[in-house]
Amino acid sequence: MADVQYKDSIGVEALVALNRCFRKPVHPFNLEDEGKESFAEWEFAQSARLPWYYQPEVDLMAELRDRAVLDVGAGGGGKTTFYALNGARHVTGIDTQKDFIEQARAFALSKGAQDIDFVVANAEHLPFADASFDVCVMNDVFEHLSKPEVVLTEVNRVLRTGGNVFINSPPYFHPYGAHLTDVIGIPYVHVLFPEPVLINAYKKLALRTPSAAKRISLRFGMVDGKERITYINRMTVARCERITGSQLKFRTVLWKLVPLKRQGAVLLHTPLREYWTRMMVYVGEKV
Repeated sequence: MADVQYKDSIGVEALVALNRCFRKPVHPFNLEDEGKESFAEWEFAQSARLPWYYQPEVDLMAELRDRAVLDVGAGGGGKTTFYALNGARHVTGIDTQKDFIEQARAFALSKGAQDIDFVVANAEHLPFADASFDVCVMNDVFEHLSKPEVVLTEVNRVLRTGGNVFINSPPYFHPYGAHLTDVIGIPYVHVLFPEPVLINAYKKLALRTPSAAKRISLRFGMVDGKERITYINRMTVARCERITGSQLKFRTVLWKLVPLKRQGAVLLHTPLREYWTRMMVYVGEKV
Protein backbone atom coordinates (compact mmCIF):
# COMPACT_ATOMS: atom_id res chain seq x y z
CA MET A 1 0.00 0.00 0.00
CA ALA A 2 2.79 2.40 -0.94
CA ASP A 3 0.30 4.84 -2.45
CA VAL A 4 -1.51 5.29 0.89
CA GLN A 5 0.24 7.61 3.32
CA TYR A 6 -0.61 8.85 6.77
CA LYS A 7 0.99 11.32 9.16
CA ASP A 8 1.86 9.99 12.58
CA SER A 9 1.43 12.29 15.57
CA ILE A 10 0.89 12.17 19.31
CA GLY A 11 -2.86 12.38 18.65
CA VAL A 12 -2.76 9.48 16.20
CA GLU A 13 -0.74 7.34 18.59
CA ALA A 14 -3.12 8.20 21.44
CA LEU A 15 -6.16 7.22 19.37
CA VAL A 16 -4.60 3.96 18.21
CA ALA A 17 -3.58 3.10 21.79
CA LEU A 18 -7.03 3.92 23.17
CA ASN A 19 -8.62 1.89 20.40
CA ARG A 20 -7.01 -1.26 21.79
CA CYS A 21 -9.30 -0.93 24.81
CA PHE A 22 -12.46 -1.26 22.74
CA ARG A 23 -13.88 -4.12 20.73
CA LYS A 24 -14.80 -3.09 17.22
CA PRO A 25 -18.52 -3.36 16.37
CA VAL A 26 -19.37 -6.02 13.81
CA HIS A 27 -18.85 -4.42 10.40
CA PRO A 28 -19.58 -5.77 6.89
CA PHE A 29 -16.14 -4.79 5.54
CA ASN A 30 -14.47 -7.00 8.14
CA LEU A 31 -16.91 -9.85 7.62
CA GLU A 32 -16.23 -9.68 3.89
CA ASP A 33 -12.45 -9.63 4.36
CA GLU A 34 -12.72 -12.66 6.62
CA GLY A 35 -14.82 -14.52 4.07
CA LYS A 36 -17.71 -14.85 6.50
CA GLU A 37 -20.37 -12.78 4.76
CA SER A 38 -20.56 -10.49 1.73
CA PHE A 39 -21.58 -6.85 2.07
CA ALA A 40 -24.81 -7.63 0.23
CA GLU A 41 -25.63 -10.57 2.51
CA TRP A 42 -25.06 -8.36 5.54
CA GLU A 43 -27.37 -5.66 4.09
CA PHE A 44 -30.01 -8.29 3.33
CA ALA A 45 -29.96 -9.64 6.90
CA GLN A 46 -29.99 -6.16 8.44
CA SER A 47 -33.00 -5.13 6.34
CA ALA A 48 -35.23 -7.43 8.37
CA ARG A 49 -34.79 -4.96 11.27
CA LEU A 50 -35.78 -1.93 9.20
CA PRO A 51 -39.57 -2.03 9.80
CA TRP A 52 -38.98 -1.80 13.56
CA TYR A 53 -37.85 1.83 13.32
CA TYR A 54 -41.20 2.89 11.84
CA GLN A 55 -43.38 0.92 14.22
CA PRO A 56 -45.91 1.25 15.70
CA GLU A 57 -46.91 4.36 13.75
CA VAL A 58 -46.27 3.03 10.23
CA ASP A 59 -46.17 -0.49 8.78
CA LEU A 60 -43.33 -0.10 6.29
CA MET A 61 -43.67 -3.51 4.66
CA ALA A 62 -47.38 -2.98 4.09
CA GLU A 63 -46.57 0.34 2.43
CA LEU A 64 -44.11 -1.38 0.06
CA ARG A 65 -46.48 -4.19 -0.89
CA ASP A 66 -47.51 -4.16 -4.58
CA ARG A 67 -45.78 -0.78 -5.08
CA ALA A 68 -43.12 0.51 -7.47
CA VAL A 69 -40.22 1.26 -5.13
CA LEU A 70 -37.12 3.40 -5.59
CA ASP A 71 -34.21 2.43 -3.33
CA VAL A 72 -31.74 5.32 -3.06
CA GLY A 73 -28.28 4.14 -2.03
CA ALA A 74 -28.62 0.51 -3.07
CA GLY A 75 -25.08 -0.42 -2.05
CA GLY A 76 -24.42 -4.10 -2.64
CA GLY A 77 -28.08 -4.78 -3.40
CA GLY A 78 -29.03 -6.47 -0.15
CA LYS A 79 -31.62 -3.88 0.84
CA THR A 80 -33.11 -3.62 -2.65
CA THR A 81 -33.36 -7.38 -2.97
CA PHE A 82 -35.04 -7.61 0.44
CA TYR A 83 -37.78 -5.22 -0.70
CA ALA A 84 -38.25 -7.19 -3.93
CA LEU A 85 -38.63 -10.48 -2.08
CA ASN A 86 -41.01 -9.04 0.50
CA GLY A 87 -43.94 -7.79 -1.50
CA ALA A 88 -42.84 -4.86 -3.68
CA ARG A 89 -44.23 -5.02 -7.22
CA HIS A 90 -41.04 -3.65 -8.74
CA VAL A 91 -37.88 -2.22 -7.19
CA THR A 92 -35.25 0.02 -8.74
CA GLY A 93 -32.01 0.47 -6.83
CA ILE A 94 -29.58 3.29 -7.57
CA ASP A 95 -26.05 3.96 -6.38
CA THR A 96 -23.22 6.20 -7.56
CA GLN A 97 -20.67 3.36 -7.33
CA LYS A 98 -20.52 1.20 -10.45
CA ASP A 99 -18.87 -1.70 -8.61
CA PHE A 100 -21.70 -1.71 -6.05
CA ILE A 101 -24.30 -1.88 -8.81
CA GLU A 102 -22.50 -4.81 -10.45
CA GLN A 103 -22.45 -6.63 -7.10
CA ALA A 104 -26.11 -5.78 -6.56
CA ARG A 105 -27.17 -7.30 -9.87
CA ALA A 106 -25.28 -10.51 -9.11
CA PHE A 107 -26.72 -10.70 -5.60
CA ALA A 108 -30.33 -10.19 -6.75
CA LEU A 109 -29.83 -12.92 -9.35
CA SER A 110 -28.42 -15.28 -6.72
CA LYS A 111 -31.53 -14.73 -4.59
CA GLY A 112 -33.92 -15.25 -7.49
CA ALA A 113 -35.38 -11.76 -7.13
CA GLN A 114 -37.81 -10.78 -9.88
CA ASP A 115 -38.90 -7.34 -11.13
CA ILE A 116 -35.76 -5.63 -9.91
CA ASP A 117 -33.40 -3.20 -11.68
CA PHE A 118 -30.17 -1.47 -10.72
CA VAL A 119 -28.94 1.81 -12.17
CA VAL A 120 -25.73 3.76 -11.68
CA ALA A 121 -27.07 7.21 -10.84
CA ASN A 122 -26.73 10.21 -8.57
CA ALA A 123 -29.88 10.95 -6.57
CA GLU A 124 -29.39 14.66 -7.22
CA HIS A 125 -30.23 13.98 -10.88
CA LEU A 126 -32.52 10.96 -11.04
CA PRO A 127 -32.73 9.48 -14.57
CA PHE A 128 -36.45 8.76 -14.30
CA ALA A 129 -39.60 10.43 -15.57
CA ASP A 130 -41.92 12.37 -13.29
CA ALA A 131 -44.30 10.25 -11.20
CA SER A 132 -42.45 6.96 -11.87
CA PHE A 133 -42.64 5.50 -8.34
CA ASP A 134 -45.08 4.94 -5.50
CA VAL A 135 -42.48 4.77 -2.73
CA CYS A 136 -38.89 5.85 -2.14
CA VAL A 137 -36.77 4.30 0.62
CA MET A 138 -33.57 5.86 1.94
CA ASN A 139 -32.25 3.38 4.48
CA ASP A 140 -29.03 4.62 6.15
CA VAL A 141 -28.44 7.01 3.26
CA PHE A 142 -29.50 10.51 4.34
CA GLU A 143 -26.30 11.00 6.37
CA HIS A 144 -24.21 10.46 3.22
CA LEU A 145 -25.91 12.87 0.81
CA SER A 146 -23.93 15.94 -0.25
CA LYS A 147 -27.10 17.87 -1.06
CA PRO A 148 -30.01 16.28 0.84
CA GLU A 149 -32.43 19.12 0.00
CA VAL A 150 -31.78 18.62 -3.73
CA VAL A 151 -32.25 14.87 -3.40
CA LEU A 152 -35.60 15.34 -1.66
CA THR A 153 -36.72 17.65 -4.47
CA GLU A 154 -35.78 15.01 -7.04
CA VAL A 155 -37.46 12.24 -5.04
CA ASN A 156 -40.61 14.35 -4.88
CA ARG A 157 -40.52 14.76 -8.66
CA VAL A 158 -40.33 11.03 -9.41
CA LEU A 159 -42.98 10.08 -6.84
CA ARG A 160 -46.64 9.92 -7.75
CA THR A 161 -49.03 12.15 -5.82
CA GLY A 162 -49.71 10.45 -2.50
CA GLY A 163 -46.45 8.53 -2.69
CA ASN A 164 -44.25 8.29 0.37
CA VAL A 165 -40.56 8.75 1.09
CA PHE A 166 -39.14 6.73 4.00
CA ILE A 167 -35.94 7.96 5.65
CA ASN A 168 -34.05 6.40 8.54
CA SER A 169 -30.61 7.73 9.37
CA PRO A 170 -28.26 7.79 12.38
CA PRO A 171 -27.23 11.34 13.37
CA TYR A 172 -23.66 12.59 13.31
CA PHE A 173 -23.35 12.60 17.10
CA HIS A 174 -24.42 8.97 17.37
CA PRO A 175 -21.66 7.10 19.28
CA TYR A 176 -20.42 5.76 15.93
CA GLY A 177 -21.67 8.60 13.72
CA ALA A 178 -18.27 9.12 12.10
CA HIS A 179 -18.75 5.82 10.23
CA LEU A 180 -15.22 4.62 11.01
CA THR A 181 -16.22 1.55 13.01
CA ASP A 182 -14.68 -0.96 10.66
CA VAL A 183 -11.35 -0.20 12.35
CA ILE A 184 -12.14 2.21 15.22
CA GLY A 185 -14.32 0.99 18.09
CA ILE A 186 -14.13 4.06 20.35
CA PRO A 187 -17.62 5.52 20.89
CA TYR A 188 -17.89 9.26 20.17
CA VAL A 189 -14.34 9.21 18.76
CA HIS A 190 -15.22 12.09 16.42
CA VAL A 191 -16.07 14.21 19.46
CA LEU A 192 -12.84 13.32 21.26
CA PHE A 193 -10.36 13.81 18.39
CA PRO A 194 -10.01 16.39 15.59
CA GLU A 195 -10.64 15.36 12.00
CA PRO A 196 -6.96 15.21 10.86
CA VAL A 197 -6.22 12.81 13.69
CA LEU A 198 -9.24 10.67 12.81
CA ILE A 199 -8.17 10.47 9.17
CA ASN A 200 -4.57 9.53 9.86
CA ALA A 201 -5.40 7.08 12.63
CA TYR A 202 -8.00 5.43 10.41
CA LYS A 203 -5.46 5.06 7.61
CA LYS A 204 -2.89 3.58 9.96
CA LEU A 205 -5.38 1.01 11.23
CA ALA A 206 -6.95 0.32 7.82
CA LEU A 207 -3.55 -0.50 6.32
CA ARG A 208 -3.63 -3.65 8.44
CA THR A 209 -6.60 -4.93 6.42
CA PRO A 210 -6.55 -6.53 2.94
CA SER A 211 -9.11 -4.01 1.63
CA ALA A 212 -7.36 -0.85 2.83
CA ALA A 213 -7.41 0.99 -0.51
CA LYS A 214 -11.17 0.51 -0.93
CA ARG A 215 -11.91 1.59 2.63
CA ILE A 216 -9.77 4.71 2.48
CA SER A 217 -10.96 5.90 -0.95
CA LEU A 218 -14.56 5.48 0.17
CA ARG A 219 -14.14 7.45 3.39
CA PHE A 220 -12.00 10.44 2.42
CA GLY A 221 -11.66 13.08 -0.29
CA MET A 222 -10.15 16.49 -0.96
CA VAL A 223 -12.22 19.61 -0.19
CA ASP A 224 -10.67 23.03 -0.81
CA GLY A 225 -7.22 21.52 -0.79
CA LYS A 226 -7.70 19.66 2.50
CA GLU A 227 -8.36 15.98 3.08
CA ARG A 228 -11.73 15.54 4.73
CA ILE A 229 -14.10 12.78 5.79
CA THR A 230 -16.39 13.04 2.77
CA TYR A 231 -18.31 9.79 3.29
CA ILE A 232 -20.73 11.57 5.64
CA ASN A 233 -22.37 15.01 5.66
CA ARG A 234 -22.39 15.48 9.46
CA MET A 235 -26.18 15.34 9.56
CA THR A 236 -27.34 16.35 13.03
CA VAL A 237 -30.79 15.85 14.51
CA ALA A 238 -31.43 19.60 14.34
CA ARG A 239 -30.42 19.80 10.68
CA CYS A 240 -32.46 16.77 9.66
CA GLU A 241 -35.49 18.15 11.50
CA ARG A 242 -35.06 21.48 9.73
CA ILE A 243 -34.64 19.94 6.26
CA THR A 244 -37.58 17.54 6.50
CA GLY A 245 -39.77 20.15 8.17
CA SER A 246 -39.21 22.67 5.36
CA GLN A 247 -40.30 20.36 2.53
CA LEU A 248 -43.48 22.10 1.39
CA LYS A 249 -44.13 19.45 -1.27
CA PHE A 250 -44.19 16.73 1.37
CA ARG A 251 -46.68 16.35 4.19
CA THR A 252 -45.00 14.97 7.30
CA VAL A 253 -46.58 11.62 8.17
CA LEU A 254 -43.98 10.69 10.79
CA TRP A 255 -40.99 12.33 12.45
CA LYS A 256 -39.46 10.71 15.49
CA LEU A 257 -36.19 9.90 17.21
CA VAL A 258 -35.32 6.40 18.34
CA PRO A 259 -33.19 6.46 21.52
CA LEU A 260 -29.95 4.53 22.00
CA LYS A 261 -31.62 2.80 24.95
CA ARG A 262 -35.30 2.84 25.80
CA GLN A 263 -34.59 3.71 29.43
CA GLY A 264 -33.06 7.03 28.37
CA ALA A 265 -35.84 8.15 26.04
CA VAL A 266 -36.44 11.23 28.21
CA LEU A 267 -33.06 12.56 27.02
CA LEU A 268 -34.52 12.99 23.54
CA HIS A 269 -36.33 16.06 24.89
CA THR A 270 -33.10 17.74 26.00
CA PRO A 271 -30.00 19.13 24.22
CA LEU A 272 -28.46 15.69 24.80
CA ARG A 273 -30.74 14.30 22.08
CA GLU A 274 -27.91 14.81 19.57
CA TYR A 275 -25.82 12.27 21.51
CA TRP A 276 -28.61 9.92 22.56
CA THR A 277 -30.39 9.31 19.25
CA ARG A 278 -29.97 5.93 17.63
CA MET A 279 -31.99 6.72 14.53
CA MET A 280 -33.83 9.65 12.96
CA VAL A 281 -37.03 8.51 11.26
CA TYR A 282 -39.09 10.46 8.74
CA VAL A 283 -42.01 9.63 6.46
CA GLY A 284 -43.24 12.23 4.01
CA GLU A 285 -46.21 12.07 1.66
CA LYS A 286 -46.12 13.88 -1.69
CA VAL A 287 -48.95 16.41 -1.88
